[in-house]
Amino acid sequence: MLTRAHIDSVVSHLARRHPAGKAARAVARLGSPSIVTAEGFAAALALRNGRSALAAALAPPVAIGIGKILKQLVPRPRPGLHRFGHEGLQSFPSTHVAGPVALLVCLACVAPRERRWRLTLALGAMAAAAIAVERLCAGAHWISDVAAGAALGALAGGAVGRLGRPPATAEEGAHP
Repeated sequence: MLTRAHIDSVVSHLARRHPAGKAARAVARLGSPSIVTAEGFAAALALRNGRSALAAALAPPVAIGIGKILKQLVPRPRPGLHRFGHEGLQSFPSTHVAGPVALLVCLACVAPRERRWRLTLALGAMAAAAIAVERLCAGAHWISDVAAGAALGALAGGAVGRLGRPPATAEEGAHP
């Protein structure tokens, strides 16, 4: 029977056989909590709509904040424990994945349905996937940490994005 621990171990072993290169590490920096928070503020400036902009700015820090609380509640060692010093027991969930996914899901909720935003979301999704793979290859997270980070980001981004949607007009189906 396959257990979470067995799957984590097998995927971690396979991922670390292919260490991330300089380009992958550079992409992973895009998911760091401070950088993804700045990306949220940049998206807010591009959106220019009060509610939507506020949602884009808040989605990453909300997901990251919840993730940091979970890290304290679930002190789980990283696969590469010896490489991460004092942060070695803060593996679950991956906030490097939660933040970018939260921003993407939030933007999917609030951004205009224009070609440039669809392209932005597609590129962001590729970057989020690359960040997730790099976290595995670096030995920073187990696959279940990455999956939990993605789920957390999707939930937080969806909730914040839903609150950030402009009110529907009568033409869009709003009920009086």
